[in-house]
Amino acid sequence: MGADPVELDSLHATVDPETLDEFVRVRPRTTGDTHVTFTHEDHTITVHSYGVVTITPGHEPTAEKYGRTTGK
Repeated sequence: MGADPVELDSLHATVDPETLDEFVRVRPRTTGDTHVTFTHEDHTITVHSYGVVTITPGHEPTAEKYGRTTGK
C-alpha cells in the first residue's frame, strides 16, 4: 500500500484473531478447504484452512469473481 503500518487501522479492529482461528483451523476427518473472507483497509483478505492467506487490493478482482481454475 505504500503506507506506514503504524498509520493503518489495527487488524484487531476488523476481526477477532481467536475467532478467525476457530473458523479456519484444520479439523480431523474434514475434506476440502474452509476459508473466511473479510475486508480491511480497502483490501479483501481470505484466510484458508490449509495455511494460505491472500490479500487483494479493493480495486482488483478476487479469484472467486473470475474462477480459480479458468485463469480469466
